[in-house]
Amino acid sequence: MNLFTLVLQILLTIPLTIILNYINKKDNKVINRLLIPTFYIVLVAALLPIVKENIFLIVIFEIFVRNFYITNVVNVEKQNSGIGFIIESILSVAISLFAYNYFISQVDTVVPAPESIKPFLWFLLILYVTYLYNASTKERKEQSAIKTKKRRKEQTIMQYAKFKNQYYQNVKSRNDVINNLAYSIMIFEDSRKPKVNRKVSEYIGAIAKTERKQGIMQVTSYNHITDEESIKIVMDEMEAINKKEKLKGREQLEQLLSRYNPDEKAEIIEIYNQITEFLKK
Repeated sequence: MNLFTLVLQILLTIPLTIILNYINKKDNKVINRLLIPTFYIVLVAALLPIVKENIFLIVIFEIFVRNFYITNVVNVEKQNSGIGFIIESILSVAISLFAYNYFISQVDTVVPAPESIKPFLWFLLILYVTYLYNASTKERKEQSAIKTKKRRKEQTIMQYAKFKNQYYQNVKSRNDVINNLAYSIMIFEDSRKPKVNRKVSEYIGAIAKTERKQGIMQVTSYNHITDEESIKIVMDEMEAINKKEKLKGREQLEQLLSRYNPDEKAEIIEIYNQITEFLKK
């Protein structure tokens, strides 16, 4: 290797140092510092065949340049000191040396022939199309989820306004949490079993003389219960629990909803939060 090639390789070290410093600021991962130098010398060997001989030296030069820059210009010694930096440097050189010995030095030109590129280009094309499809599908799902959530929130507020207008005389606790939670239970139960379904279920239960869930609050009873009566029963239960437990926040809601399973509680609390958020506006 002549002096001109060596000087050129030393000069080509500077762009690699700049690239590594930029990438480290964006995404400081060891894998970048290990592989990017090798990718760089492969690219340089393809563009400038004149420096192909012992091109792995660029990686070694870069380690010294980067170490000098950080310790003397930036004045941060700890980033390039210790066993970690030594191991990382050895691995980076080893990878570049492997690429040089088994790839770069074994071919006349690093640039592949057009025929050999075809399968790779098709692979990249398929990979890119797959990426675009997955990204598009993911975006559509996210947009659909946002629209669904927004639509459900709007439906919740509409149902709240409807039930408040209809049952305001039955929901009049001094505790706003109990009032809002009562409306939340109404909305939840009505969505699972609308009024028509409730009437059919109550009719069948009356004929069979069995215990059944009745009213808009779905209170279990052998006897017929109206929507208003079911509201009163649940309101009285929540007042009694609240008076006994003296809880606040999430714990209060959990306790007041003790007759529901965890998934049902979560859904009712979500409705409750939407109502309280609406009332703050």
